[in-house]
Amino acid sequence: MKVAVIDCSVSGHRKTYYKEFTRTWVELGQEVLLIAPQDSGTGSIASFRKIDSRPLLPLPAGQPLKKKAVVLQNALIRLRNLASIHKQLDDFRPDLVYFPCLDDILPTLAPMMLFNRLLPYTWSGLLVQSALPPHKPGLPDVRPFLRSRHCCGIGVLNEYSIDALKAFQPHVRQMPDFADLTAPNDQYPLLQALQQKANGRKIISLLGSIGTRKGISLLLGTIPFLPEEEYFFLIAGKSWLTDTQTRELKAFENTRTNCLFSLEHIPDEACFNALVAASDVLFAAYRNFTGSSNLLTKAAAYSKPVIVSRGACMGQRVSDYGTGIAIPENDAEACRTAIIRLCREGAPKPENFASYASVHSRRKLPDALRELITHH
Repeated sequence: MKVAVIDCSVSGHRKTYYKEFTRTWVELGQEVLLIAPQDSGTGSIASFRKIDSRPLLPLPAGQPLKKKAVVLQNALIRLRNLASIHKQLDDFRPDLVYFPCLDDILPTLAPMMLFNRLLPYTWSGLLVQSALPPHKPGLPDVRPFLRSRHCCGIGVLNEYSIDALKAFQPHVRQMPDFADLTAPNDQYPLLQALQQKANGRKIISLLGSIGTRKGISLLLGTIPFLPEEEYFFLIAGKSWLTDTQTRELKAFENTRTNCLFSLEHIPDEACFNALVAASDVLFAAYRNFTGSSNLLTKAAAYSKPVIVSRGACMGQRVSDYGTGIAIPENDAEACRTAIIRLCREGAPKPENFASYASVHSRRKLPDALRELITHH
């Protein structure tokens, strides 16, 4: 079978997803074409074409009229990108098109007939953010397009969203939220600076893309109520903060002896994993976040407890598997108590982490995709 794997971004965990989906389709014996920004090390096993796509525009905060205009612009960009993908697939003519992130590929506003003409091949993919607000006809939404006659089923990371999605697509399967577990880079300069500055104190880390939804205000509100001689706090990753927010964050860091804030992109997964391995607790109490996160998988792989927001997918999983503590997302006292408890009482039982890591192992991916082929 000829399979085209298509993604238009390398941000966040996107490169990990499309790289591993490409490898897995090859392992299943399929002829694979990867269309993406980079081949990401798959060049020896799959054909590659650089995707011709335009990025979606970021939605402006607190400007409702401008936000509506950008939503409409993005709807047009999505259609333009689908037309471009159609052209790039002309000579390959795949039996299946697989999108490792359907979220910014599917249309949001368009006639179904037009979408089916732009993507006339059987298709499937992963809907990363699948726990969405109730559907309102006429408003921008990718979910109605899951009813396309060419869609043979989709995967989701958030198992708690499956029932609601079946109103749009009957074939929905949970996929493992696997992570790149490349061996940590012990020579990463930020790691060495962290170890030197922490000097034996317990390390609590917030890692990845740094924005307000990551719960920064909660963490900053908690830090002053913990003894500086016992706890050290790391915030590291590419920043999406405004200039004002960045200045405030750096000013906070300068008043403390137990903080290291590095607002630069973490170079690769080996460096990211080095910071995970060096941490005692991972802070992931995100705001208004209903999705999954493969940070939980990395945490389980390195036996690191996590603090997450109560409710939704991450909170439910941490409670079910016993891999950390779920707290109300704006409760600084609950956050302080959770940090003390996890640092002083030690990590959860090893079997808790092992159970989670097994369910979300990359080794589960071939079976999930094999099931899709069988259904197709």
